[in-house]
Amino acid sequence: MDTTTDDTLGITLVEKGLAPNLGLLDINNSLSVPHGFDLPEPWNLPSRMFRFPVEVASPDKDQPRRIGLRHPLLADHPYVRHLEKLLGFEIDRRGAPNRFGYTSGPTARWWHAVDLVTAGKWRELLETQAFTEPACIMQAIAFGCRYSHHEDRKASGYLSIAEAREIMRVLGAREPADRGASVRAFSTPSICRQDSGREHWPINTGRLAAEAVAWGFILGIEDGWFRYDRSGFLHWSAPGRERYAAGDSAIYTEASGQSAFAF
Repeated sequence: MDTTTDDTLGITLVEKGLAPNLGLLDINNSLSVPHGFDLPEPWNLPSRMFRFPVEVASPDKDQPRRIGLRHPLLADHPYVRHLEKLLGFEIDRRGAPNRFGYTSGPTARWWHAVDLVTAGKWRELLETQAFTEPACIMQAIAFGCRYSHHEDRKASGYLSIAEAREIMRVLGAREPADRGASVRAFSTPSICRQDSGREHWPINTGRLAAEAVAWGFILGIEDGWFRYDRSGFLHWSAPGRERYAAGDSAIYTEASGQSAFAF
């Protein structure tokens, strides 16, 4: 914090018990819903956007401290209404960008999507999708597919392929006609060796659009390009690597030396 800038707002937030002190306020850069504050549906969903609805920009040179909503629709959040009543003014719906123009709003939209996917709340995510964007939801689909195998889990809350497909359907995403091309658009498989000597083949997607990445994971899992290890992490399978190396050929050679059809 620049001590040459008057911080009346920061002092007010501390005095009203909304932040422990100015130092933590600058570190957290947000106002969070306190434990025990009752939130009705849908505001009680496990979304960081809903738990930390207000961003705080620290004072910097000639710019005073600012607070703003991480999404305009958070104006209806019960805690935001409580804050506005307590502070006596309307919190800026456009966020609180710093002097460089950075705001955490886009990050919060990603939080909302990935938090609800990983909590097993994908239906609730679709019901509250106005707080995020289709690209964020599709990125969350890829994350959910990458880090959990639905058939092996008990109650981890990650996506199954059927659930991922349903989300894509609701979003209006059109399935690619060429299933193999969707996976081959990913980066070339490259081995990663741990100190223990174990080999892994991590999946890198490059700079593809979110929709292409989501479909690539869905189709790659369905068609055997990828598989889960014992820890539940997704990586390239041996057949998947062989098919990738074959390019768009209709036939590829397996490690055993046998020919196989790439479908």
